Amino acid sequence: MLDLTLAQNELAEGGYSYVLVKDEKVISTSCDKGIQPLMDILLDEEKQMQGSTLADKVIGKAAAFLCILGEVKQVYAQVIGDCAKDVLEHHGIEVEYNRIVPYIMNRDGTDKCPLEKLVDHVEDPREAYEAIRDFMTKSVGA
Repeated sequence: MLDLTLAQNELAEGGYSYVLVKDEKVISTSCDKGIQPLMDILLDEEKQMQGSTLADKVIGKAAAFLCILGEVKQVYAQVIGDCAKDVLEHHGIEVEYNRIVPYIMNRDGTDKCPLEKLVDHVEDPREAYEAIRDFMTKSVGA
């Protein structure tokens, strides 16, 4: 429980978009928006994620799948999508949140987040990861 409290406090006080805590130590933070910071830590420091606690401003289903692949044990979200909560809990990850919404919106609030649309009917974390990776690669190349 100490990891969760530390992660929540750092997220609130540090101005971060996410905070990753393990064994009562902050092991990673980011101020960047979107899912890219989670993709980066999954690629660069996957072992660090194992058994860790993630506090994030927004967790949608796509981010939830990355948490599952990284074997995160706890997730705290200021805002979480309903499907994200269900997916995390189905995979045995403890979830706490401030606010739950039907789904995550895009940045300008006019439609569903494109990554939410992308993984809407996906159930397999590895399949979701590959779809997210391909989407991000195309987005960067555009």
